[in-house]
Amino acid sequence: MIIVAYGTAIGQALENPKTTLEELKVLRDHAAAILEAQGDLKGALKKLESEIATRERGRK
Repeated sequence: MIIVAYGTAIGQALENPKTTLEELKVLRDHAAAILEAQGDLKGALKKLESEIATRERGRK
């Protein structure tokens, strides 16, 4: 599994004065596409946490 940390990449791009406007736009477009592809990531994480808790309770 490969995970790209877009928050880190965006922060680094913003800190670098040599980052071009075109590079910022490409980064924006890639990050927006990744975000859209995630669907309801917040809801999925909540369900995952619930399932983990359920399974942990079952082990005791």
